[in-house]
Amino acid sequence: MKFIILPFVVPAILFAVSFTDNFESYTPGDDLDSSAYWFTADSSGSFIIADEGGNNIAETVWNGSDFTGYVCMGSAVWSNGTIGCDVKFTGSQAMFALMARINGFSSECYIAGIYPAVPPVGATVIAYVDATGEYTILAQDYFYPMSENTWYDLDFEVTGTDTVSLKLSVNGSVNSTCQDTEHSLLTGISGVIAGYEGSSEPVFSMDNFEVVDTGQPLTAVTFGRIKALFR
Repeated sequence: MKFIILPFVVPAILFAVSFTDNFESYTPGDDLDSSAYWFTADSSGSFIIADEGGNNIAETVWNGSDFTGYVCMGSAVWSNGTIGCDVKFTGSQAMFALMARINGFSSECYIAGIYPAVPPVGATVIAYVDATGEYTILAQDYFYPMSENTWYDLDFEVTGTDTVSLKLSVNGSVNSTCQDTEHSLLTGISGVIAGYEGSSEPVFSMDNFEVVDTGQPLTAVTFGRIKALFR
């Protein structure tokens, strides 16, 4: 599976802040891109808001594409911190991943993902993604059990510069860790991406997205007003 990273340029005025989105401010049927805080490429699928028993969640709608990816403008550019969300799935041959330190010029990034290997055995992966979308696996492990229509809490922690420490936790327990001294991405923004192979379209659901910036406090601004710069 090749990850197609979104082309965009991040202005230098964007400062890091912590950010949360539980999708309750949307109306079912809205695309995440209707918000000032999310951006996606026109060629990708979508995350569409759905009502799950009175709770809003975001679900994949592929629109003829085999991937969907969004960058999160709400958290802007950051270095050290944690990205997290709740995710569940139906289907197979598919992956959901959190993206960190996305470079606004080359689109390089780190990802930490989870996918059903041979359910109920799942797998996790931490990888570096280059400017073409090709990825290099830095760490991977198994996760058991992994069942359809079950929520899993993912947290991807990224810290350090010359040596970048990467850690993926599932349901509060560390699952995969590694250190990267070769690519050493320094700062960037965050996001989510999902993709699949084969003819059967899986469904990923996402809720309670959160970015916690643990670097030095920086000035907070309203980033939504500059979204037009990314169009």
